[in-house]
Amino acid sequence: MFLFKKILTPFLLPPGIFSALALCLAVLKFRKDRKQALVWAGFALLIWGASIKPIEDFALTRLEYSYLPPSELRADAVVLLGGGIREGAPEPFGIPELSCVSLERALASARIYHRYKLPVIVTGGAVFSSGSEASAIKKQLISLGVPQEKVFTEELARDTRENAVFSKKICDEKGYKQIAIVTSAYHMRRAVWSFEKAGFKDIVPYPAAYKTSKLAKYYYVDFLPGSLENLRMAIQEYLGLVFYKISYQG
Repeated sequence: MFLFKKILTPFLLPPGIFSALALCLAVLKFRKDRKQALVWAGFALLIWGASIKPIEDFALTRLEYSYLPPSELRADAVVLLGGGIREGAPEPFGIPELSCVSLERALASARIYHRYKLPVIVTGGAVFSSGSEASAIKKQLISLGVPQEKVFTEELARDTRENAVFSKKICDEKGYKQIAIVTSAYHMRRAVWSFEKAGFKDIVPYPAAYKTSKLAKYYYVDFLPGSLENLRMAIQEYLGLVFYKISYQG
């Protein structure tokens, strides 16, 4: 029963259910119109194949392992890139609810502070919320033991390019030359490119929140339809890199 549940469930949830429906249509069409049946079968296999974990991991791994966290960190400051907040979610401790992405980045930055005592610049404006990401993440950092006077916020940026441009102004004002960038591992290539374009000369990438492993072991459930989340993130990042390189070459 356990195995049956594990195998059946992926085909009852998107995108697996679309693959299952397409396979059913292929079977129904097979006798009357084999060409159409093959089209539906191909569509089903495409959805299934694109959503299995090995394919999703392959797409994201090349982004995530472009940079690795340094074993020892030398920098003047940390720049933490915001990744969203959950506005309106319950706040039992008076701290705004962060998205998983922002929380993972905040945890990495707090660990860096406790080891190296570096000031943290949090960058992120009010993208799809009434309050800025930076102010919400600052409260989380303080709750994690980072002193308030060690956290600086930049609350205007709406995307990675603006994160870099507006952070550069703060770093110039405070005399920070060498910075450690903290963002999700899959997002680091675009972040580094943006910060270099903004004029930063000495950057230390500090990727966090890895979603894949180069030593991953796959089991039968990993070859069943998945969520497409990692594939979506990979495609979004590659498109973002192309867009940035076309739009912000100057």
